[in-house]
Amino acid sequence: MKYMIASLLLILSTSSFGSLKTIAELSEWKKTGRADETERLCKDFAKAYPKDLLCEIYGKTPEGRNLHALITKGKGPTIWVQAGIHSGEIDGKDAVFFLLREIFEEKKYPDILKGIKLVFIPIVNLDGHERFDKWNRPNQVGPEEMGWRTTAQNLNLNRDFAKAEAPEMQALIKLWLKMDPILSLDLHVTDGAQFQPEVGIITTTQLQAGKNLEKVLMEKMQVRGRMALPFYPSFEIDDDPKSGFARYVASPRFSQGYWANQNRIGMLVETHSWKDYATRVKSHHDTVLSVLEIAGKDAKAWVKEAKGIDQNKLASLDIDLEYKTSGKFKTIDFLGYEYSITESAISGKKVITYNPKANQTWKVPLYDELIPSLTMRVPAKGYYIPAQAAFMMKEKLSLHGIRFEVLKKSQEEEFDHFRAIKTEFSPTPFEGRQTLAVTGEWKKEKTNLVAGSLFVPIDQPRARLVMQLLEPRAKDSFLSWGFFNAYFEQKEYMEDYVAEEVAVEMLKDPKIKEEFDNLLENDEEFEKSPQKRLGFFYQKHSSYDKKFNLYPILRQ
Repeated sequence: MKYMIASLLLILSTSSFGSLKTIAELSEWKKTGRADETERLCKDFAKAYPKDLLCEIYGKTPEGRNLHALITKGKGPTIWVQAGIHSGEIDGKDAVFFLLREIFEEKKYPDILKGIKLVFIPIVNLDGHERFDKWNRPNQVGPEEMGWRTTAQNLNLNRDFAKAEAPEMQALIKLWLKMDPILSLDLHVTDGAQFQPEVGIITTTQLQAGKNLEKVLMEKMQVRGRMALPFYPSFEIDDDPKSGFARYVASPRFSQGYWANQNRIGMLVETHSWKDYATRVKSHHDTVLSVLEIAGKDAKAWVKEAKGIDQNKLASLDIDLEYKTSGKFKTIDFLGYEYSITESAISGKKVITYNPKANQTWKVPLYDELIPSLTMRVPAKGYYIPAQAAFMMKEKLSLHGIRFEVLKKSQEEEFDHFRAIKTEFSPTPFEGRQTLAVTGEWKKEKTNLVAGSLFVPIDQPRARLVMQLLEPRAKDSFLSWGFFNAYFEQKEYMEDYVAEEVAVEMLKDPKIKEEFDNLLENDEEFEKSPQKRLGFFYQKHSSYDKKFNLYPILRQ
């Protein structure tokens, strides 16, 4: 009750256009406001500065809440800033509202938005934000109460960009495509270890401009007195500072990876959870301010480079879809704290304890050399989705802005088919789906595609995203996310006693007998498995399902 009264007084005290302060600012960065405050601020900013700002409802949550975006009316390259996709990590919301008040009310940075357009999403995960309580983030210092990591449907939105199942994500992507930002920031808070740096800023992009952006941004943050890192500060081995850190390239399930595969610049901003709320808000504030300063000078050049990449012809080229570290590293001086490792009487495991009052410089490895871990040949023409799979793919492709055509008549010719020789279903669900990993290869076969099938040309700006979603081995393909699991389930069988009789007849063929004997002699697993031995004959029989383990999407 006390909190409700205090919140009401704060809301009343900020109801005029003369003061657009947040509950966070008025509470001296101890609290954060609820959804009603965010909606009010969005509308009040737009009412106070109607020539400059627009408050737009861009979607609804499953629990019926309106999703708001605050958009500047200026012209020029668009910069996108979103907060609260993990709504317990809410620093970014209060930081950007504070920055906007400085820009418009205090006139503190008069030219900061000159020549650029800003789109600000205060809370992406609004239902999760309203699951408000203390200790929703036990590894985080402040605010006093905060929202929850996942949505009302228990989905992690920052794993949903590629599969795009949550209503919140579908609305977000539609707005993102409409605005077509050249640079997008996703504001988060870390978990884990304790150390001195305040923020990690990870840039992911196909643009060469991204490398210079990272360098200039680090310099600006240093000038502003912020200890910033150009990599995610998570140990390679949990609770082991000596294991060091590694760079990585995010896949398109993540915000910055998705944006990079749309040929734009994606940026993940992670303030350090063990810093107090005021420090974290200021770190986000300074990051966004620095980015806007850089964008004012360089964004037009970024757009020019990105539009050039949009026009690149990738057909028949080899492109890298996924990366890993090479194992090479450089030793860096990392500003940490003294720590000790003891054995816990409770868990029986080794437990690390930090002493934040005693600074210490750690010499640790940084694995910063990346090499391709999945390289694929781009098809000459594109992908074909047969009619039986087309109905569920149309909506997904349209949502991601991917161009496709509906075949108006049957088409019989040779296509590449992917048949899995090994499948591995996840033993437990992940993000509500049973994922699937496959091993196999593409081979040419003649097929008749009926009218109603889809053709997805590779000659389009989103060719790289097309590859990520339709190549079966890609980590975030629709296949990997389990949208085609039924095609990899065996639905028809041969009884063992029938297979025994079939085997006797088949072994009269010298070639089959030679192959069978060779497997018995050289494959111990085959030799010991009655199922594999009988399956050998069933797979060669005319009754065997020729479509089993056959990926329904073709390429040419």
